[in-house]
Amino acid sequence: MRCEQDKALFCAVFFPDRFALPFNQMHRAFLGRPKQRWTDRTSPVKQADAAPRGGAKSTLESFASLVHDAVYGFEHYVCILSTTFDLSEDLVEDLHRAFVDSEANEDLHRVFGPFVVDGTKTDFVVKVPGWDARGTRFKAFSFGSTIRGTKHVGVRPTKVVMDDSEHPDRVRSPDQRNKTADFLQKDILKAGDRFTVYRMIGTVLHGDAVLARVLSSPGWLSTKWRAVQVWPKRMDLWNVCKSLWEELDDPDRLETAQAFYAANRAAMDEGASVLWPEGESLWDLMVLLWSDGQAAFNSEKQNEPSDPDRQAFDIEAFRRCKFDGTHITNANGRRVRLNDCSVAFWLDPRASSEIKRNDYSALAMVARDSAGYRYVIRCDLKRDSPAQARARVWSLWEMYAHLRGAKWGYEDNGFAALNDEGWDREREERRQGGKAYNLTVKGYPSTTNKHDRILRLQPDIENGHMQFCDDLSPVLIEQF
Repeated sequence: MRCEQDKALFCAVFFPDRFALPFNQMHRAFLGRPKQRWTDRTSPVKQADAAPRGGAKSTLESFASLVHDAVYGFEHYVCILSTTFDLSEDLVEDLHRAFVDSEANEDLHRVFGPFVVDGTKTDFVVKVPGWDARGTRFKAFSFGSTIRGTKHVGVRPTKVVMDDSEHPDRVRSPDQRNKTADFLQKDILKAGDRFTVYRMIGTVLHGDAVLARVLSSPGWLSTKWRAVQVWPKRMDLWNVCKSLWEELDDPDRLETAQAFYAANRAAMDEGASVLWPEGESLWDLMVLLWSDGQAAFNSEKQNEPSDPDRQAFDIEAFRRCKFDGTHITNANGRRVRLNDCSVAFWLDPRASSEIKRNDYSALAMVARDSAGYRYVIRCDLKRDSPAQARARVWSLWEMYAHLRGAKWGYEDNGFAALNDEGWDREREERRQGGKAYNLTVKGYPSTTNKHDRILRLQPDIENGHMQFCDDLSPVLIEQF
């Protein structure tokens, strides 16, 4: 009887393995929201929460709360949507296991069963003794698939859960974001009835994403949660700690930074407040910030995504190195022999001399030393043809053919006809002309979004793990 209203106790009693840590402020807010049976509701309810990634929001809202809905007869038909249909299916399959696996969920079955489960793992009805004989239906949908018009025994959805329902690749353009917003307004919010609860939980992926819009929309009960609620007062000490953590030349750099934190913890913790200290301590969050970079951390942990159209890099803070042809002197003053480094050469060609007139072909040379520092030794930008770009590669190869294990590659998205045949032809021409010709160069397709690939450089550049030669072209720096 108590668990019907005390959802925290319900979680602790029936799913102790899933809820081993104390609930945080966000969890308690979720658990404290009162429930009404669908037959008693007279108007729709719309709730939205932007939660830090990894905060157990799905375990609580898309699993335990929905099991609670079924065993106490709160809901008749629950639709579950996620980023993709596969992820939606995973959420519903998890619920299905809870109702069919009596050994793994012994107490649940002993107290509320026996359950009668009909249907598939991703679209099933569970009947609970003492409640509606028609049972509670759970069905998986994807964000974008048709949901309007679906019913269970003549009744429209009584609850729609949208769990991380926006895909990162579908928030990049205004058209994509508007399409998703239209689907929410014209399909999802039209699928229910006067008794329907619309529940949206996720992480804000873009300042104009649907979740971001919902957070400021009238009619929605909305909250934005941050992993770091208040930053520490002594950020100067944290900066010193970060400098120790950044030092790749120290093989025990994490332990060195931890020792500094332990010695100064009281001062470094002063003023700080984190959402879930038992799950993500201040120390863990600060290390995550350093390793993932400010942009990723703000989006995934603070629900404050950066504007992708704004400058992502502080070029004035770039760590600079020097290269004399044989040795690299890094930003710390340490000299590294090029022959002791792993070296890669990379060509990013233009589509053609006629397409994208303002685009560059880029030829980069990057070295990585044994500690893990990477050095951008050169990166030549030119508006030349594919043949001219290949000629630059041949010229550079003649200078560095002696480097053992060097890798030579190029991006071949759509350029296979322009480059693969060109390499073969030029290699044969050089062989017949008595020139060095045994360059092995490999084409690689890019399979991820360009914006994401660029932002992945941010933490390494910010931490000084990627350094730039001081004689690089100003045009290259302007591109950053």
